[in-house]
Amino acid sequence: MNYLILLVSVVSTLFWSNVYSTTWGESEVDDPIIKGKKCAVHEPASYGSYIYSWPSKYDQTFWPHTDDQGIWYCSESGFIAFIGDFEEISESEIIKINAYLKGKAVDVSKVEEKLKHLENIYSLREKNKHFNNHLVRTLAYLYERNNNQLIANRYRARALEEIETDLLTDSNEYQKLTYLYVAANYSRQLGNYEKSDSYLENLISAISSIQDKELEGFGEYLTELLSHTPYIEKGGNLMPTVPDKDA
Repeated sequence: MNYLILLVSVVSTLFWSNVYSTTWGESEVDDPIIKGKKCAVHEPASYGSYIYSWPSKYDQTFWPHTDDQGIWYCSESGFIAFIGDFEEISESEIIKINAYLKGKAVDVSKVEEKLKHLENIYSLREKNKHFNNHLVRTLAYLYERNNNQLIANRYRARALEEIETDLLTDSNEYQKLTYLYVAANYSRQLGNYEKSDSYLENLISAISSIQDKELEGFGEYLTELLSHTPYIEKGGNLMPTVPDKDA
């Protein structure tokens, strides 16, 4: 997700509205695996910055990736990917994906089978570490939404391990802010309250010393959210119950 888009959206509207909806329109895209074939998909028709106030904010993953229609699937080839991610697939990736798909039957009407298929396909693609961490966090959110808390927690533990390693070396300011916030949430949800508080302190410090002026709106957004983190409960749903005075 381009943080400039996020900043414009966040600054332009109220954070906490939950009464808005999104709409989709039918479309077709080229099947990257079977040349000349088309895949029936959906594309966003209307939405607003209220998507950044929805529960997936605690994982820092957002609509349309968190929507069923935001995962595109080609029924003939079996290829699957996030919306808009059907291009820039190398020949080596196609060869590996073709081998994986050969003779494979996947029932994408079953949520967890669809998610596993998505993860398997992405394991064959040449994505960078930040994309892969975003994928894991999105899977965590989607498994939780499908009432599989155990699997969701495993994905969050995996994402947290990667984030903690990355925070030691990565100098990207946007990524650091995102990862500090997610690390605070995940640490608390996984039962390490002391580490969570430490990440919150580091996040507050990082926000107060933002160098990139274009990130100031994002810092304000995270400042609103970080007050919710102490209400996250160990082992449960990541979305906390926040008292009205702190909402």
